[in-house]
Amino acid sequence: MQELIKYGKKIVGAGLAHSHFGNVSKRVGDQMLISTTGSMLDELEGQIVTVPIDPATPDELDVIASTEVNVHRAIYRKTSALAILHGHSKYAVVMSMLCKPGEQIVPEDSESKYFLHEIPVVTGGIGSQELATNAASALRDHKGVVALGHGTFARGATVDEAFVIISSIEHACTVKYLCDMVRE
Repeated sequence: MQELIKYGKKIVGAGLAHSHFGNVSKRVGDQMLISTTGSMLDELEGQIVTVPIDPATPDELDVIASTEVNVHRAIYRKTSALAILHGHSKYAVVMSMLCKPGEQIVPEDSESKYFLHEIPVVTGGIGSQELATNAASALRDHKGVVALGHGTFARGATVDEAFVIISSIEHACTVKYLCDMVRE
């Protein structure tokens, strides 16, 4: 739990989300620790709940878990993720909105190309089944995705790895946006 609290602060401190936007989770066996809906990422003490990844029926804590709880569940079920971070970084959101349907964000800088290759842009409303399906599917073969007009989802074997990925996505999108602006 302390790890999620630490990285919630880091996400806000790095400008990868405003305090009330985004969510964090960590898989622990067949359960996940996840931030609550509306919680401030930089003040997560007492704002993390434990819910099952595959509930037989909706869990009573689902009501207070993040609105993206079903997206996290789908990602855990369909990938090797042990941690998921979701942020709303500015340039990643802007770049997703500039993409044509089905297009991916292709980084310009060498480190981002090497580390991320390309960044899928997925569709679906906040917390929707469409977003859960699309994000989980794209994250089978990619480290991170950007939900169209919404924000980034990154998976990792650790919370730290997921943080590196959402940070890298924002860096790649910032560089690409600035390069595209100069070209016009």
